[in-house]
Amino acid sequence: MDPVLTVLRFGEVERTLGTYGALLSAAILVAAILATRAAARAGMDVGATIAACGFTAGGGLAGAYGLFVLVEWVRTGDPSAAIENGGLVFYGSPIGGFLALWLACKKLGLDLGRLLDVGIAAIPAGHAIGRLGCFFGGCCYGLAWDGPWAVRYTHPIAPAAYPPILRHPTPLYESALLLLLAWAFVLFPARRVGHGGRAGVYLVAYAIIRTTTELFRGDTVRGVFFGGAISTSQLISLLLFTIGVAVIAQARYRDRLAAPSLGAPLPAGGDAR
Repeated sequence: MDPVLTVLRFGEVERTLGTYGALLSAAILVAAILATRAAARAGMDVGATIAACGFTAGGGLAGAYGLFVLVEWVRTGDPSAAIENGGLVFYGSPIGGFLALWLACKKLGLDLGRLLDVGIAAIPAGHAIGRLGCFFGGCCYGLAWDGPWAVRYTHPIAPAAYPPILRHPTPLYESALLLLLAWAFVLFPARRVGHGGRAGVYLVAYAIIRTTTELFRGDTVRGVFFGGAISTSQLISLLLFTIGVAVIAQARYRDRLAAPSLGAPLPAGGDAR
């Protein structure tokens, strides 16, 4: 596990390329490709979808950074260190990303519910790659553990190296579960789309995944409340789980109202992969 992927040299100037940043960039690219491919198969405007992906990526990064600053502000009482050093909290990403996507869809004439339904697998797939960045970067690290697949960080800039003890590879747990979630969306493509029900399924599923993996986390940056019994992300998970259930219920209600068409059907031969 090395936080530094390589060092780029331009004459006498050196620039470090971090593994986390490289994998985060790959995650955004892969998610955008998968979402665009799914939209194309569903007969949606490819150019508008690409633009919407760009807006979503920007909003997601802004939201993740903003939530990191907020969490650190609450945890330490001073946001200056967080602003100076930077960082990302994933749960800010779907919040900022959704707002940006909503605005983009309004401006570009895209059906938000339909786009979410056909392209939802792109979110956990991209997130899984991003979590690999966390693993190599040594952040979001796990509790002390000496089991068969425990990992030890020794690189001086890896937060998990202080102290350099054996730990749960928590980012790998989450990455694996996210890949399974993405694969489930691929295996069970939406036959009727438009009401955003699959986005609700994603929210519920990820809330469960995150709440579970948080039990194996050992970093204090994530924030803990009620005597350490619950983390910031677990509190947000509870909120998003509730929102996800409400979205699913609304989608099913709208499907019943729209029977027998049950939302907007995909074109012949299309799927949501």
